[in-house]
Amino acid sequence: MFIETERLIIRSIEPTDEQAYIEMASDGSLHDIFGDCSNCHKWIGSWIQEAQALDKEDQPGREYLAYAVTEKQTGTLLGSVGCSYYEDQKQTGMCYFIGAPYRGHGYAAEAAAAYTAYFFSHYDIPRIIAAIRDENIASWKSMEKIGFSLTGTKMYQDINDRQEQLYRFYELSSPVNRVLAHWGLQEHKTVRIYETAWQVGDAYVLKIYHDLNLLKRNLKTLRMLSEMNIPVGQAVPTCDNAAYVLSGQAYYFLSKKLPGSNITRLDCPQDLALQMGEIIANLHTAFKKCGNLEGIWDNSLLDETVGWVRDQLSDNGWSRVSEAEYEETVSQLADIYAELPVQLIHRDIHFGNFLFSDGIFSGYIDFDLSQKNIRIFDICYFLLGLLSRQEDMRITAEEWLGFLRDVVWGYEKVLKISEAEKKAIPYVMECIELLFVAYFEKTGNFLCADDACRIYTFIRAREALIQNCIQ
Repeated sequence: MFIETERLIIRSIEPTDEQAYIEMASDGSLHDIFGDCSNCHKWIGSWIQEAQALDKEDQPGREYLAYAVTEKQTGTLLGSVGCSYYEDQKQTGMCYFIGAPYRGHGYAAEAAAAYTAYFFSHYDIPRIIAAIRDENIASWKSMEKIGFSLTGTKMYQDINDRQEQLYRFYELSSPVNRVLAHWGLQEHKTVRIYETAWQVGDAYVLKIYHDLNLLKRNLKTLRMLSEMNIPVGQAVPTCDNAAYVLSGQAYYFLSKKLPGSNITRLDCPQDLALQMGEIIANLHTAFKKCGNLEGIWDNSLLDETVGWVRDQLSDNGWSRVSEAEYEETVSQLADIYAELPVQLIHRDIHFGNFLFSDGIFSGYIDFDLSQKNIRIFDICYFLLGLLSRQEDMRITAEEWLGFLRDVVWGYEKVLKISEAEKKAIPYVMECIELLFVAYFEKTGNFLCADDACRIYTFIRAREALIQNCIQ
């Protein structure tokens, strides 16, 4: 584990920390955690080994987790922060200490604030508590400083206490639970389902945004699509009838959870392909009726390909795709690009963003990347996803070509695909994969870059077959 703050580094404990902890024990800094530490030089090494093992298991709902707090500039070990499971309280609680020479500088509050932020972002645990002796004023003031709320005081005997003492009990709810209070749902169970989304109970989904304009645009998109009876998650206003909640530096909105789940395997490929073609076409039909959404990104696949994509491939020495292959692909698309219809598209069409209930389509999700672009981008992007090793659909080349044909047929039951679009499909696919090669090279994800290059080569070798099967 590694957390960096303005002044501190919080990291996993290492064997080389042993002597520093022994020295802290001599001033009583470890008493609240270990009790009598007069002989800690005999067992602190074993404790560090245990802490390292528990760090790997990473189960804050069962055992303790302890991490080293160090000064960023010097590397000096200042203390420890982490959590422990209180068996008697059936809750996870804060554990921390700062060595006596380093107290009075706000290190405890800074470390605890950073750790609780990490805690709530990594675990589906709705709250964390703190039990602090009433006499330890500096400690409980640190907790209050970072947002812990006093829930009560009572006589209590902690694990290292010889007798009961007066304790102050504090609690800090997760940011998600604090936000959900605006909807009166703070007691509902939450489960993180994506990096930016949580399922709330069985009926809702909470999503986080850091771009207010993007959030407002998506809320408008959902409202307009819902008014056209397109199955999307309907936004739920707060108890004060607000559309979203600002908390910290983030914005949250709640929507109704659509029924169904994602498809993970192709049981009846032809039927599913025809259905998917119609599903994409129905969305495109609705998108055309949405008109010009404020703040929508007006994008061009061709401009991206001849811009940053080319720069990245060149900077990487054309190591995966040769410059000659790139130029041929771009030239083929450029010759016909002006004839391709442009409109609002989803831009992230894959099975993860479509829900099915008992084999029947139940809804669209995730419009974060929606933009104006060539219409067939969505069809091509979806079909390419079936070839990705990440999707793991285990589809043969022959099956994929049949799936492509049936998706196009299904789409044309609703919307006609022009001859220019049919001709351009393999070139659009190739440019999408060039985009992925460049993106993954730039982000250092070389396995995915290799996979995108593999798919690019697969499409180039079948350009004529692709065009023939959709005529």
